[in-house]
Amino acid sequence: MSKESVLKIEETRKLQRRQSWPAYGVIAIGLGLLASQLFGFDMIDVLWPGFVLAPGLLLLMPAYNATPERSSRLRFLAVPGAMFITIATLLFIMNLSDYFEAWAYGWPLVLASAAWGLMYMRRYEPTHKIHHTGYNFMRLMVLLAMGLVVFFEVIVFGSVNPLLPLGVIGFGIYMLVKERRASK
Repeated sequence: MSKESVLKIEETRKLQRRQSWPAYGVIAIGLGLLASQLFGFDMIDVLWPGFVLAPGLLLLMPAYNATPERSSRLRFLAVPGAMFITIATLLFIMNLSDYFEAWAYGWPLVLASAAWGLMYMRRYEPTHKIHHTGYNFMRLMVLLAMGLVVFFEVIVFGSVNPLLPLGVIGFGIYMLVKERRASK
């Protein structure tokens, strides 16, 4: 089989996958409508953060479509795209839990997502300094968010969710394991 035939087959498969996305979307909408009917809730009450998620995904597309050989001038849109996606995720979680007070300590995660967007833009340049500084910045923002969670939930709001201590313990264990692996 010639190289040209292999490339033609690959392109045909890619086209078929792209053409099946609308079908997946229709199936997802149908499943959502079915769940709404079975469990008695309004879909807009649960899925409205999708109106923030959709633009975020669209903004991420130029960076997603970029390759090492074909860079995109619009790949910088990955930064606001990552921020939109993080905001949509936080809104979805806060909406499900009906606990929007979490914005008091959720904002560092939005800043961390900006670093992720920068790293995603440069994913084909593994030696670029943004990968090291971005990772460190993201780690710092997650630690800041955790510190703010403890401060606000324990001191300001006076409510300790049983998952909070477990989350703090789990993150501490993760940090220890990561350090030990790095030192070996």
